[in-house]
Amino acid sequence: MFKDAPASGPATIRLFFHDCFVEGCDGSILISTKPGSKELAEKDAEDNKDLAKEAFEGINKAKAVVESKCPGVVSCADILAIATRDFVHLVGGPYYQVKKGRWDGKISKASRVHQNLPQSNSTVDHLLKIFSSKGLTPEDLVVLSGAHTIGFAHCKQFVNRLYDYKGTKKPDPYMDPRLLKALKMSCPQFGGNVDIVAPFDVTTPFSFDNAYYGNLEAKLGLLASDQALSLDPRTKSFVQDFAKDKHKFFQAFAAAMEKMGNIGVKRGRKHGEFRKDCTMHMAVVQRVVSASVEVEGRIVSAIGPGLLVLVGLHESDVDSDADYICRKVLNMRLFPNEETGKTWDLSVVQKSYEILLVSQFTLYGILKGNKPDFHVAMPPEKAKPFYASLVEKFQKAYKQDAVKDGIFGAMMKVNLVNDGPVTMHLDSAQPSK
Repeated sequence: MFKDAPASGPATIRLFFHDCFVEGCDGSILISTKPGSKELAEKDAEDNKDLAKEAFEGINKAKAVVESKCPGVVSCADILAIATRDFVHLVGGPYYQVKKGRWDGKISKASRVHQNLPQSNSTVDHLLKIFSSKGLTPEDLVVLSGAHTIGFAHCKQFVNRLYDYKGTKKPDPYMDPRLLKALKMSCPQFGGNVDIVAPFDVTTPFSFDNAYYGNLEAKLGLLASDQALSLDPRTKSFVQDFAKDKHKFFQAFAAAMEKMGNIGVKRGRKHGEFRKDCTMHMAVVQRVVSASVEVEGRIVSAIGPGLLVLVGLHESDVDSDADYICRKVLNMRLFPNEETGKTWDLSVVQKSYEILLVSQFTLYGILKGNKPDFHVAMPPEKAKPFYASLVEKFQKAYKQDAVKDGIFGAMMKVNLVNDGPVTMHLDSAQPSK
């Protein structure tokens, strides 16, 4: 993949940074915004919109390969951490150990992103505050910023340095005039191409080395937040040390990446899960007062109180995944116990309620631009018998007449009266621990 798409390397490294700094290194940045959700997921936050799609696609492809060999064993979070290490090494950087055992985080909220990420114009005070909140030192700040030895930034990240530095209507005095002139040619103050990028490291942009630090000393830093590291006495000495000694930088970078990789790691079912697909969940479970499926003006299935389950099938799903979903849905305690007064106490089985299953391949839709793509969904010829077997599992495990379903592949109108409302998202991947 790296040979075919060289940008995937620095893009994956940046993806890992953005993941670890928000909810911890838990793969939560990979989760797509759930259909109908009022809260955007991390990946859809404004600060993450520039993250290259190649990085997301690479992790998803790696996950699919791993799942085909070892289903439910390796988390998306571990795959992202390992891929980052491998990309660092592929572009000439140090090889370091990656501790395994991360679980995938369940929480992914765009509203938590901005305050947890360094900005392109952050002051050293702001940078130190953010890094300190993650358990990282001033040296860690400088050495991890060295990841900017590769990669690119869009004009909007530094255009103010070229024309209106800190509201002065003048360029940043800490930018070399030659670099300033070159950047102005690519990035006009107004009306420029939003897709134009410039390398963080203007001298060796495709090599992982210590030239980034020498550039800062020569006023060749691209971002204001990078250049500030060479000016502040709390960070300047580290810049000078790494500019002189590539080996020292590599050693420090490897240690800092191992340290960062432990931020907010999730372990155990209380805090995490093992997602089969890093972006989506397999089933949406809704507690309903009633629900029905209509096809061509005719109601084909209807239930009273119970659960409406929208089922998405991934191309790598196997029979054990269907067993897991069946067992999980039948045992989810989503109903109140009127005798004890407990709100979340009884399952659909204990209440003798009904279940309506509806196939929905769009749960595995991925937006490419503005158009949905469903290439990771199970092909219809395989999905139809798989879905039929899932319905049969529910009927055998519960009661045949209490489990209804729609018509696979038909244009269905699903009507429901939500109870609560209560909506749960359930992934097909089985925790391996």
